[in-house]
Amino acid sequence: MPSSSSTEPPSSTEPPSSTEPPSSTEPPSPDAASSDAPADAETASTAATTLGTIHEPQRLHPLTLLLRVGASLPALLVILFPLLRNPGSTENITSLVLGVLYGLFALPAILLQYWRFSYRITPKQIVIQSGVLTRKNRSIPIERIQNIQIERSLVARGLGLAKVKIETAGSSGTEGSLEYVSADEARKIRRAVRSFQRDTAETEAPSRADDAADAADPAAETLFAMPLRRVLLSGAFRFSLLYLAVIFSVLEFFNPETLLQRVFRDDRLDWLAGLVLSHPAAAIATTVLVAILLGWASGIAVHLARYYNFRLWLEGDKLRKRHGLFTVTEGTIPLDKVQTLILRTNPFMRAFGWYELKVQTIGIDVDEQGHRVIAPFASAERILELAGRVRAFDLPDSFSHVSHLTIRRRFFRYTAALTAGLLPAVYFWPADWLHPAGAALPWWGFALVPAALGWAVLQYRNHTYAVGADGFYIRRGVLSHYLWIVPTEKFHAFHATASLFQRRLGLKTLFVDTAGAAGFAYPEVIDVPAETADEQFRTLYRRFRRLYRARVEAATGAPDTRLSPHERPRLPTNAPL
Repeated sequence: MPSSSSTEPPSSTEPPSSTEPPSSTEPPSPDAASSDAPADAETASTAATTLGTIHEPQRLHPLTLLLRVGASLPALLVILFPLLRNPGSTENITSLVLGVLYGLFALPAILLQYWRFSYRITPKQIVIQSGVLTRKNRSIPIERIQNIQIERSLVARGLGLAKVKIETAGSSGTEGSLEYVSADEARKIRRAVRSFQRDTAETEAPSRADDAADAADPAAETLFAMPLRRVLLSGAFRFSLLYLAVIFSVLEFFNPETLLQRVFRDDRLDWLAGLVLSHPAAAIATTVLVAILLGWASGIAVHLARYYNFRLWLEGDKLRKRHGLFTVTEGTIPLDKVQTLILRTNPFMRAFGWYELKVQTIGIDVDEQGHRVIAPFASAERILELAGRVRAFDLPDSFSHVSHLTIRRRFFRYTAALTAGLLPAVYFWPADWLHPAGAALPWWGFALVPAALGWAVLQYRNHTYAVGADGFYIRRGVLSHYLWIVPTEKFHAFHATASLFQRRLGLKTLFVDTAGAAGFAYPEVIDVPAETADEQFRTLYRRFRRLYRARVEAATGAPDTRLSPHERPRLPTNAPL
């Protein structure tokens, strides 16, 4: 076998369905309606009348200016901070000049960006025009839109505004953003896009359904919800460095000794302040303890702000979710766009049986690191039950370990990295610095070599895989432990690669790609024996081709599939298995 192989499933371009409007990459001219067929014009006109669809360019809400100016004020405060702290100093001329420049350039730029931004919606596309010096004309075809996400921050809710984020299939982020429109306008835009995607002018019933969903109708089928107590509990299992960054930023402007004196004002705590300031070891231990406590509290605060009032419900063939304390986020996940199911946990959560469920979709949301969370915190049984509602699967009873030679490879890699970092430190270590037991402090760093070996063993024990009848299952990770469930019908490309060091040991890395795979944490199986990797490679590819050949040949498709006929690729029926 060659050192690297890659196979992509054959496919051909499917002719557009009669139920989908043709896409257009150029914004329509003002008289485009007159050039369309009368039936199309009548349909578009009816939809526009019913939904209030926008044909003329529209501007964002005027209060957008107020929010953008408010968002720029923290930067202005940082510029003027030296001036505000010591107004009488003559060394603040730089801050004063920068503040004046802010008023002369930043505020007019905000106004011009608002004035030069417009958008309009037609039955075929959303057109967004923006830019001051460089004009951008972006056309987003309606049929490519996967999700219309509505976000409402605390201030925006107070002003009755919302941000509309437009996500398309295959994009690596938000394709377009309307920041901000009124809340009613945001919901109207979402209803209009859904109506055009259904390609029907009868919008009264869908409109009522969407209104019910927007109002979080209690009658809707709730798949998962998190009360306040569960949200706080989930935060207790997380750790965040948010507040630590704030602390270090504050220390840039204030003397730590002054802060300690202000904190320990009580005379009964003078001995503690003196101990912290006079003993470096005590100061380090105190700093680490405070950092851990603040990181733990920060994790609770972050989860509370992000997942407060979390609710996931099913609306037709789409998952709808809403969550957030200060910024309320509403989003949609089409079930047929789900590529992979991901169960994630950490050692602390795993000890108590808690997991998180994510899905990977065709469009990647960079704010959620390439994955969409649909159950932030639940028991293993509940997570598996919910995952089965999203996509049916049969979890294998047993998993196979990768080659034990991976321990050697990882151990040598970690030891080499440790040595490369410590030897320069030993060489440049000053003679008057710490020399415990007569050796420079960096020499003691080699005591971590046994830890590197233990870490390699843990990674080996947590790295398993299984080729099931319905998909590919991969487990990997120590601090963040993942279980990837990749359905066979979502396979896109197959890879069996071998690096120089893997070839010397007879190993390979097996990887199955899907549409919209994340840019990190791939569901790959590392250091599989070469013969086993090649065998599994062929098995996965044969199962994929057998599945899709059967579905293409069938008149209605397999009964357990969620794919509609026009979404199935055309595979050759005479290709050998």
